Amino acid sequence: RAPEYSNAVSGRAASWREVARRLGPDQAFVSYLLTDSGSIALVVVRDTVVSVALPLSRREIARLVEFTRGVLDERSAGSWRGPLRRLYAALIAPLEDSGVLDGKRRIVIVPHAELHYAPFAAFVAAGAGDQFAAQRYDMSFTPSASVWLTIDEQKRPASRGVLAFAPRNDALRGTQSEVTAISSTMPDVLVALGRDATEEAFRRNAPGRRIVHLATFGVLNKQNPLFSFVELAPGGAHDGILEVNEVFGLGIHADLVVLSACQTALGSGAQADVPPGDDWVGLVRAFLLAGARQVLGTLWPVDDWATAAFMKQFYGNLARGMTAERALSVTQNAMAASPATSDPFYWAGFVLVGGPESR
Repeated sequence: RAPEYSNAVSGRAASWREVARRLGPDQAFVSYLLTDSGSIALVVVRDTVVSVALPLSRREIARLVEFTRGVLDERSAGSWRGPLRRLYAALIAPLEDSGVLDGKRRIVIVPHAELHYAPFAAFVAAGAGDQFAAQRYDMSFTPSASVWLTIDEQKRPASRGVLAFAPRNDALRGTQSEVTAISSTMPDVLVALGRDATEEAFRRNAPGRRIVHLATFGVLNKQNPLFSFVELAPGGAHDGILEVNEVFGLGIHADLVVLSACQTALGSGAQADVPPGDDWVGLVRAFLLAGARQVLGTLWPVDDWATAAFMKQFYGNLARGMTAERALSVTQNAMAASPATSDPFYWAGFVLVGGPESR
């Protein structure tokens, strides 16, 4: 029913030159391909494309990602450092060694297979003070080169202001702090709390907003990711359960959708009960297909109060004129530098997915 989005699911393959023309001088586009016989990264910069061999197979990377996620929690006591070093050595260091990332600060990443679950921002570079990848690069993600360009080409009606919903501020006390911080930081903010944050109100107001923020519960349906959802308040003809399959047709033309809830960046794949594929169905993809330019989601169950602190800094950075990509990186580095939130569990699970920043 929406021909302008058809290329996002069945479009032609973009050439590397088309991607290169949209890149900035400090930007690289990295597409990973993992197989059991070996793995590669295809790296596009403004004047060339390079294929870089990676040292681990898909099976080895999958085990490493699973182990890393298992030790990333608030009680980890630094046990994540070793596996995050290995992930940097396997996935980013070979690109640096090839020279293709020289002078590059921004990286657009197309994950493949289990890399959809990997916290790239927290990968640890050996030496140089054990820097996190987020300290070296501003990173964003996209489903594919073709989708990245298709999102950029979509015509969006004029939109303004911010929509910030916190329907479960009774159970998630930090979400009220989130939306309060947004309303005090950003101009033209429509806030809805508790029973007022209905699905009906969301459907009515979201299409005209430049930024849409949902601070609530997120539920990943492993049996069928089309029924993963974010929770809103019931009202009118709607039950308050906004499912993936309902998002596709909403016509949300926001520059940024923030899904401040648990596991909103996850979809079908290795951690679900449906067969994995190259494209993983989930909330982030649904909002992109509904017309959003970029979506900020989460890779794991996030901490309520740490997320409130994260969003306060993130929106403060947006208000100072930073792009979403840069605002995310600066926020992650600030959280990593604070003793109370230095563990990657508190900040590395936030990922920005979508097309290029608006021109």
